[in-house]
Amino acid sequence: MKCKRIIFLVLVLIIGLFLAACSKNNDYSPKLMNREGIQPYKLSKREKYLLRSFGMEKNSQILTFKAPKEAISMDINVYKLGDDYKWETIGGVGVSIGKERIPIDQLIGTFTMQLRENYAMDFNVNLAGTSSFKTDEIILDTEIMMSMKKFLQDYQMIELDKEIPVALMVYTGDTSMRVFILQDYFEPSKFEGMDLVQVVTLTFRAE
Repeated sequence: MKCKRIIFLVLVLIIGLFLAACSKNNDYSPKLMNREGIQPYKLSKREKYLLRSFGMEKNSQILTFKAPKEAISMDINVYKLGDDYKWETIGGVGVSIGKERIPIDQLIGTFTMQLRENYAMDFNVNLAGTSSFKTDEIILDTEIMMSMKKFLQDYQMIELDKEIPVALMVYTGDTSMRVFILQDYFEPSKFEGMDLVQVVTLTFRAE
């Protein structure tokens, strides 16, 4: 598991260095955002092979984003659904370029996450540098029989102060499960009967 995490961090570093070089030259390749919004990072065949070889393809996500010019901060929030069908924050971090917009003048970068054992997660945000955080393990008293993982798959426009669900993980001890979508985050009662539901959201702000 430690080896998998090292490889994942190396991949993040490679993408981060490539992004920094492109930003410095104002030369955005087709892989990166050339319009405001957020979408999955377009991996090369070699990068896909690397993730697949280490069994990380279905448990990791790399997004690229270009926030509106007004945005100076980005919040990453990780939620767990409570017994009262309300979202409980179990982790998160905020990154900002500040009103001075130093050393970069716009929020353009990459966001990566990896699902680990016992429902913990690793995150990295690359702007001018890399910010990292992780969530704690979750111990369940139920044997999980089925799970479903949904990641953001398509381009999405960024609206200031509006949460964007980018990852959804649902687990149940039953042998059947309905199909969920990322937008179900806004109607948590839909997850009735599930034993564990986790969501990751991004929010871009002008303050």
